[in-house]
Amino acid sequence: MRSALLFTTILLFAIVPFSNPVTADGLDENSGITISASFDNSTEMTAINITMPLTNNATLLDEMKDTTFSIYRIFAGDWPVLAETIASEIQFCTQGSSNSECSGSSFEIEYYPLLLDSHTEYEYVLAFNSVFILSNTLEEIITPSFAVENLSGAYSDDVTTLTWDYPEGIPMNHSVMIYSHDSPATRENWNGMAKTIVSSSVSAGTTSYDINYSEESVEREIFYSVTLLYETSEDTRFIGTNTLSESVKEDNTAPLFIGELSASFNPNTDTTLIDWGEGVADEDLTINIYRSELELQALDPNSMVAVVDASMSSYELQIPIGEHRQSWYAISLADSQGNEILELTEASPVAEPIIETTTTAPSVSDISAERFADGTITIFWEDNTQNPNTIARLWRSIEGPIQSLDNVQELTPINASAGQFSHNPLNAADQVWYAITIEGTWGTSTIPWHYEELNIGSNSMSSPFRETENISTDEPTSGILAQVQSSTGVGGNISDGSLISLGAMYEGDIIIISTSSIVTNISCHEIAGQGTSIGSGLDWTLSFSANQTGETCLGTIVDGQDEIGFTLTWNYIETIANNSEDTDVDDSDNATEKDDTKGKNKNSVSEIILAIVIAALLLYLFVMLRPQNHDEEE
Repeated sequence: MRSALLFTTILLFAIVPFSNPVTADGLDENSGITISASFDNSTEMTAINITMPLTNNATLLDEMKDTTFSIYRIFAGDWPVLAETIASEIQFCTQGSSNSECSGSSFEIEYYPLLLDSHTEYEYVLAFNSVFILSNTLEEIITPSFAVENLSGAYSDDVTTLTWDYPEGIPMNHSVMIYSHDSPATRENWNGMAKTIVSSSVSAGTTSYDINYSEESVEREIFYSVTLLYETSEDTRFIGTNTLSESVKEDNTAPLFIGELSASFNPNTDTTLIDWGEGVADEDLTINIYRSELELQALDPNSMVAVVDASMSSYELQIPIGEHRQSWYAISLADSQGNEILELTEASPVAEPIIETTTTAPSVSDISAERFADGTITIFWEDNTQNPNTIARLWRSIEGPIQSLDNVQELTPINASAGQFSHNPLNAADQVWYAITIEGTWGTSTIPWHYEELNIGSNSMSSPFRETENISTDEPTSGILAQVQSSTGVGGNISDGSLISLGAMYEGDIIIISTSSIVTNISCHEIAGQGTSIGSGLDWTLSFSANQTGETCLGTIVDGQDEIGFTLTWNYIETIANNSEDTDVDDSDNATEKDDTKGKNKNSVSEIILAIVIAALLLYLFVMLRPQNHDEEE
């Protein structure tokens, strides 16, 4: 039975008419063109020789220069059926040839014939201008081929897989040879081409082979051939499809991007511009863009936000509404095989972090500070973050307004919703500045971060604050000298507008407000809640328990036309009784110890009150005994 090639060729050639018109002066079978063929049994190669007529007929020679020829191989005696195309649309003489070069010239074509069925006798046909010239009949004895068929190759994930089929009837006393080479293999170039043996020990009957490059880098386009090695022979005629006609692209080498990267956020358009300066002119490459809320250590495919053509030099990313976050950006090159460098080094293109805000930015504002009598400094602010978990980070500087966090002292962090923070500086300064930054999560972000924005006059003091005591040499504007003292030892002088924090106080602690002389009235408002008040009437002292639900005294001291307004605050901490079963043991002894403790506490309170009274009397004597301005009295 004839091969598929035979029938395909017959169908293609069926459209060619088989008449042989003869013209008087035209190029035809009588023009003297000849074709002959010879077969070499040792190389199994046929040499086809075509000779142009020897003539000085310029018209005929010009026509030969314009004519194209085809050569076919047919079974002897099977004319006019064509079996195989050897060459088509070729020219022997061209317009660039001179008449003398064309006249009588000969041309040889070497051809390795295929084994078609059981035929051994063939003829060759030269066809042109619907003219067919037959060669001599020759015997071509071709040995059967032993080769695999339908070889194919594919590369994926560091592995090249070769597959092939076995024709029926091949003897299995062989091993499989696999070669790689840079260009297509043919029977003509096989012996002289450079090639590498990939494997020489694949077992007979095997129909696939994997080449693993996971332990090495590879980046190339390569061809493969598969032959069968018998004890005394190896068929390298490539009669079947045992060599690749198209290369396999093997590539596990990731492309490297060399350059700088910058990112900038535009609040007017809610976009971030990622700029890497210059693209790469390679159709096989793309640029992957990554965005992260954390400083990048390696590229995470889940954080990829865009893939752009490698020829681009920048990209504008739209930021969703409702975000307030800190973002790092990075880019990498990727090839068509998916190779990409995910590890980051100092040379990797990573942009400095930027702030992206498409919602109202969180903040604290109205920062201020006050010094209390005991040297305690309290910093106040307004919390606008609307996040109960936001942390306020407090900063102190003695060099000037805080515009950056360089060369500043950080105080203890506190929840921003507290609205105030107190401390006793070890080295109080005459001029200091305070600032507050915040740390937390906002918008759609789930990762807390430090928002370092500083605005002078808002969350950073514009004017200095005095931490040291301000000793005034001026005479008091009022003749009233007043102070507050608590049984915890915390207190201070009272002046008009004073805000004094007495700190933590417990059960049994008392607060005493005293003046240097009897005044018209001493009163505290809001002491036990809104609308409540207590007062001393015409007296020079007012004392009360710290156990007040308001924990605030909006105080007023009135003496005739003079009036002092002040505010006291404290934090009452309730004592929780111990109800464990162990307290039932030796009740009598514990009761005695409690009575002794109560007696000691009462003695301590009495001693503190006595000390306050003595201090008040001394203050009174000081006022009474100070020199008077007799001129004014007269």
